[in-house]
Amino acid sequence: MQTPQDITTIVLATANRDKVRELRPLLEGISPRFRVTTLMDEGIDADIDETEDTLEGNAILKARTVFEMLSARFPSMIAFADDTGLEVDMLGGRPGVYSARFAPMPLGEKPTYSDNVRHLLQEMEGKFKRSARFRTVIALKGTIPGHEGGRVFEHIEEGVAEGSITTEPEGEGGFGYDPVFRSEATKKTFARMTPEEKNTISHRALAVKRTIFWLHTITETQP
Repeated sequence: MQTPQDITTIVLATANRDKVRELRPLLEGISPRFRVTTLMDEGIDADIDETEDTLEGNAILKARTVFEMLSARFPSMIAFADDTGLEVDMLGGRPGVYSARFAPMPLGEKPTYSDNVRHLLQEMEGKFKRSARFRTVIALKGTIPGHEGGRVFEHIEEGVAEGSITTEPEGEGGFGYDPVFRSEATKKTFARMTPEEKNTISHRALAVKRTIFWLHTITETQP
């Protein structure tokens, strides 16, 4: 029988409720050895500043911050952080690490999803080559009972979804740049897919699947 000492708590290191809605179904139920919680569940209202200049840097920064913040609460814990960027070829890979704050705004204000989409379409106006990709980097920092004597570990995985930028928004679902990112795999924008369909082919889903495989490997559980 599992005891609380045998359970590893996975804390989603994000205050973005849209990310939580995508990540939680992918992670819950992967093994009886894991339980999934969020910053909001733990009563923490923290929006961690993404001060690094790479997706990898921001992901590990967030994982380390949340691990230091919460690890004392649990016998075993993993901080699970991701950073995602939209890389557009004709824009030299922009917005990339600045995807969430791409649109220029007055000092102290953050752009909305609509602001960023509108700015991207303006930047892409008149451009015929519209290839792009979403890239997600997931960083873990934590401990697992029995793994390396319980010592703290860090691990990184990545997922990429290829596609193109549409000339206008298509679809009502998803969030962020989903209405203007047409998946190469399905020929539909992410915003026109059901959550279940998106969670089979998206950049974030691919990165999560690789992360889950790694967790099964180090815990010797079965997927």
